[in-house]
Amino acid sequence: MTQILTANVFADNELKTADVFVTATRTPISKNNVIADVTTITEEEIERAGLSTLPELLQRQPSIEISNNGGQGKVSTFGIRGTSSTHSIVLIDGIRINAATSGFTAIENIPLSQIEKIEILRGPASSLYGPDAIGGVIQIFTKKGLEGFKPYIGIGYGRYNTSSLQTGLRGGDSQTTYAINFSGTNTDGFSSFVPNTASSSNTLNLDRDKYKNYGLSTSLNHKINENYEVNFQYLLNQAKNKYDNSSAILYPTIDFRNTARNEAYALALNAQINPTWKSSIKISRGIDKYLDKQLYDWTDPTYLAQDNLYKTTQDQLTWQNNIQLPRGTLTLLYDRLEQKIKTTEYYQKNKRVNNGFMVGYSLLEDKHNFQTNLREDLNSNYDDSLTGNIGYAYKINQNWTFATSAGTAFVSPSFNFAYATADPDARGNPDLKPEKSKNIEASIRFKDDSGVLSFTAFNNEIRDFIIYTYGLAPQSTVNLNKAKIQGLSVAGSQFIGHFQMSGSVTNQSPKNEDTDKYLPYRSTLIGNINLNYYIGKWNFGFENTGSGIRYDDKANTRKISGYVLTNFVADYKFSDQLKMNLRLNNALDKDYTLNIEGDPTTPYGFKYQTPGRSLFANLHYDF
Repeated sequence: MTQILTANVFADNELKTADVFVTATRTPISKNNVIADVTTITEEEIERAGLSTLPELLQRQPSIEISNNGGQGKVSTFGIRGTSSTHSIVLIDGIRINAATSGFTAIENIPLSQIEKIEILRGPASSLYGPDAIGGVIQIFTKKGLEGFKPYIGIGYGRYNTSSLQTGLRGGDSQTTYAINFSGTNTDGFSSFVPNTASSSNTLNLDRDKYKNYGLSTSLNHKINENYEVNFQYLLNQAKNKYDNSSAILYPTIDFRNTARNEAYALALNAQINPTWKSSIKISRGIDKYLDKQLYDWTDPTYLAQDNLYKTTQDQLTWQNNIQLPRGTLTLLYDRLEQKIKTTEYYQKNKRVNNGFMVGYSLLEDKHNFQTNLREDLNSNYDDSLTGNIGYAYKINQNWTFATSAGTAFVSPSFNFAYATADPDARGNPDLKPEKSKNIEASIRFKDDSGVLSFTAFNNEIRDFIIYTYGLAPQSTVNLNKAKIQGLSVAGSQFIGHFQMSGSVTNQSPKNEDTDKYLPYRSTLIGNINLNYYIGKWNFGFENTGSGIRYDDKANTRKISGYVLTNFVADYKFSDQLKMNLRLNNALDKDYTLNIEGDPTTPYGFKYQTPGRSLFANLHYDF
């Protein structure tokens, strides 16, 4: 009986952590009332990830693909439903910290130990968040303060001499809460490149590519009175990294290195103006600073021992008002986003400003759930963009719900794509148009006390799709006529006694409509299956994640083979305070790659390596 009750407690906790969802509407609502296709990664799942990285955790989520350049701390990108990294927004507590030069967010440098919850919204979201939300939104919530006095500490160690330390303090009372969290990670890593027998690669390309990361997050929340509260937050991630570059063949004395720094500041005031009107205003700054420790001189082709800087600063002001009407809720929102870049190399433009105005309405009544948003974005560098979304869900009975939605979205070209000038074979195209999409989807969902199941079909058409080809004259980026991504995703979770089974599979067709070729770095089939067994103080887990083949180029001539990964995990609870986590990643020691550079069959092409069989152990203590 004790074992059965323990298993039920685990199940109940899992459901409770997913009760509230913010990202799909920009207001906290019950996840049961979300019309969009969403996923919550709970604090328990993050703890079970152990010394896994954020990209590895996202890799195990429905409809998400990951690309990685050779191990921990190396450039990692992701795609939601067949889109690319530049098609989705990553927010940390509502703040953008992506690089406006590349359009990427450095997810490889965000430590899991700083994260309390992750929300994933699939589908167009520009009508809520403005530019860059064709594929969806991933929002990361850092650990915040809570009532009491709760210090914690955690340590971990595993293969590749990987070690970690996490410590922090969360506390407060009914009026003021605070948190400060610190983390450190260090790994010797492995060679980012797979040795190429056709290449005269030097030994610097075959050494261990080390990585260090230090993270800090703080928050302070104070209730001025029952109607007003103010909160402040700060985030810092700093990394040092070694990596491999195919240019090392020509420049054997260069040991390629970089540093990265991400910061986020925010100050917010939340007010209950009257019983029907809530208002909040938030000012924030997100910084992405990437520094290569070597600079390529294009006038006299060689590397110089000089720093090469790429820095993005994003200042954002958000004013949101939620008004409770006799029937439904009205949302009025103003967003201002200022993006500035500072670089060693010359860009034709280094600044742009986006002003967004949004009106939304939602109604939940009896078996009907309705939501619509309309937004106009005024951009200093491009034509104005009008986007919208309309969604409806009908509760068929206590267990089954039908939902459908249609929406539009857009992506502003990155500064690299539009304004870069240094590399003569990768010049930006200032005439690029923003990518614009139309998405329709429908889903049928089942939920009871022991499990959930969903079927979601989607069709996403992207006009003026931007595609990059190095060395294409006169610019390396062009707008295609149209790309189309169609697919079906199935996801579910079920408790049966001590067992929890969960998984997902997405079958999609991400194609260039001009050539009928698959879009680069997109697979037609991705999925995962997980099995957990809860008994007493133990939790045993099995994880299987797989992806089909992908192509590195738009002509579909360079193939990246598919893979299936198997992980094992075990958790043991010594007491309410002390927990242990053991994780065996890539248990079958599969040889696979998530990215290639050039053609690996030639002397100037390489595959990026991935971790082999790796055992990690973690201990966590709550005082």
